[in-house]
Amino acid sequence: MCRPAAVPITLGLLIALPALAQVQADVAALASRPSLAVWRKAHPAARIDRAHYETSRDGYEVDYARLNRWCAAAIDRTPEGLTRAALFYVPSPLPSALPALPDREDLELNGDCELDAVWYETQNENDGDRIVRELSASWGKPSGASAEPDIQGWARWKAVLAWRRLNVDIWVAHDPNATQTGNEPRLIVYARRNMLRDWDITDRWFGSVLEGQVLVADGVAQIAALDPALTSLVLSRSNCGAGPEPTRAKMVEPLARWLSAARNLTPVRRAAALLLADFYVTCAGTASDRDPLQNRLIQLGAKYETRDPRDGPDYTHNFREQAEGLDPRGPAGELAGLVSLADPCFLKGSRAWPDLLIEKGIKMLAAFPPSMWTPYVHFALARAHAAKLSFAVPGGGADGGERSAAISQFRYFLGQKPDAHESLFAWQEAWRLLAGLPPSRIQFGCSGE
Repeated sequence: MCRPAAVPITLGLLIALPALAQVQADVAALASRPSLAVWRKAHPAARIDRAHYETSRDGYEVDYARLNRWCAAAIDRTPEGLTRAALFYVPSPLPSALPALPDREDLELNGDCELDAVWYETQNENDGDRIVRELSASWGKPSGASAEPDIQGWARWKAVLAWRRLNVDIWVAHDPNATQTGNEPRLIVYARRNMLRDWDITDRWFGSVLEGQVLVADGVAQIAALDPALTSLVLSRSNCGAGPEPTRAKMVEPLARWLSAARNLTPVRRAAALLLADFYVTCAGTASDRDPLQNRLIQLGAKYETRDPRDGPDYTHNFREQAEGLDPRGPAGELAGLVSLADPCFLKGSRAWPDLLIEKGIKMLAAFPPSMWTPYVHFALARAHAAKLSFAVPGGGADGGERSAAISQFRYFLGQKPDAHESLFAWQEAWRLLAGLPPSRIQFGCSGE
């Protein structure tokens, strides 16, 4: 085993406590989650950094898997070169009991952000063994953390030791890589409350209800109302990643039967059948125009195009487009349009995708009567307005009305779907926008962006 990295005794200089007492005090603070307002009263000399995008030269780290909920950092620095950053995050209410959002935008809301992590960093390596011995004497041998630290470059840390205390993970490590602000190695003590990763790290953009396609697929299958046995087979292969992948021959044959059965249906039923076929083709994959499976899908009517040579041919979702055209004001058309909002890189037009999505979402609200899916159109509009705000300036400050528009759309969604999978994210995103913080950054990019 590698020798534990040295960790600076100068930790204690921050508030004139021994290193062990300082770390223990901060771990206890993490467990109680004081607000930024309370912390500032206790640490009036700390510099406050509001959350921002350009973090590369901050001299402290915020873990990338929770960056969207980051609210502020309270930074202390000693003459000896130690940085302590107390990291505050947007409040995390229980999903089952979301409180009412604030009535209006107010920068002072940041005072309600909660302490969820503390970062120590220094280039001083004189007395690191001491703090490891002291922590081990107090807490026992390092037991390991409950999760990864999710700090940029953490996999290259050396001599990593970790403890779990009071629902808090603590890492002690030597980072031999260049720091954010220089080229020197650094010593790190990082403590973080055991909290979930950002919602859109796992749900990407529109949430599991639509991206998983399960509820939508079931809905369109009922509208198509084809043979139950064939429907069950097609449904089982229209949820990507569900169950073992069939052989390629078995992948194509049910789709051929499905499309043949759909030819003479009424427009509404045919639209539903084509949308389910779209899910099926999407889950079939293919990455090359020389792929026999892709050639067979093309024979069945699927279309492909190469938008970026680095990515290879993409399925154009022409079955989904046909479904929208066949049922422009009916239930199958609504679902087809909704799924296209969840797949914004395929929206047609020369403008940026948030503009295309906003235009389409507004048209859908006018074209279809209110339904169980209407709130998700508002959710997509909220995210598109927030995306435009995030693209506008690095700090997400100048908004041109995008901030207010996003807040309004999130409010509508929360009013209609308070218990939905996406509701906690919607609440937190609306809250951070009301607090004047930059919106969450989108975790994907379209070809050519």
